[in-house]
Amino acid sequence: MMHCQNCETQYKGNYCPECGQSATEFNKPIKFLFVDIVGNIFAFDTRFWKTIVSLIFKPGTLTANYVQGQRARYMPPFRLYIFTSFFVFLLLSIYVNKEVEIDEDSWTEISSTLKKKLKDEAAVLNSSESQNLKNEDEKEKVIETVLKVIDNPSAYLNRYIKYVSWSMFLLMPIYGFYLWLFFFRSKRYYYSHLIFALNQHSFVFLFFVGLIFLQLLWPNRSIYPELYLGYIVPVYLYLGIRKFYKKGWFASLFRLVLIGVLYNLTLFIALIAILGIWAQNEIG
Repeated sequence: MMHCQNCETQYKGNYCPECGQSATEFNKPIKFLFVDIVGNIFAFDTRFWKTIVSLIFKPGTLTANYVQGQRARYMPPFRLYIFTSFFVFLLLSIYVNKEVEIDEDSWTEISSTLKKKLKDEAAVLNSSESQNLKNEDEKEKVIETVLKVIDNPSAYLNRYIKYVSWSMFLLMPIYGFYLWLFFFRSKRYYYSHLIFALNQHSFVFLFFVGLIFLQLLWPNRSIYPELYLGYIVPVYLYLGIRKFYKKGWFASLFRLVLIGVLYNLTLFIALIAILGIWAQNEIG
């Protein structure tokens, strides 16, 4: 009988049945620690690549296998979503920083134009009219805000991207709810729909990672394959729904369109709200 050093449970085997701690002895030479570390690294790589290959080339299969109990061979869906989300928004931030840089001459021209406009309008206003003074103060505040953003656009856009990344995670349960609502007769728990939603978003994030990489590595070109590659996403989502929910061609397509309309509307409203919150906190 083994004696668990963590919870004092007596058991047989390699892992404690109560707390899950390994029976591995840590009081051993450093070479064994090195072997364990290398083994864990390769084990992670195996799970990672199996997950990515299944996610990309077998729409719906990853989720179907996972909810049926084949979990040890794949990365957990939440971890996969966080990994892909972090990667895509990191690359998006790099791309934004590269594209929105304003040279000093352009900044000087924009700044002087806005300030001249403000002075010209102030000259024609009657100083005795309080309403005109109030309007002038508001215009001045707006122009100062615009100049502040133009002075360092990447910093403000990066913070907006951060807001969007968090909102996408918060919107995930809503997309899972739409799946549950339209596939209620599949007799699956909400958790299964949420896992499917996470994996679908992970694929979309990986797809955009590829597009951003293409733009960063090959910015000046005569052909733009991404204009046609965009059709991959709806086809992938459709095939995934067919595989996971096992519905007919038309039934799957009809539900996908309705879910897409509802979710895109929700996403649009969320982005507008985030823009308002961002402007209030970061600029106002």
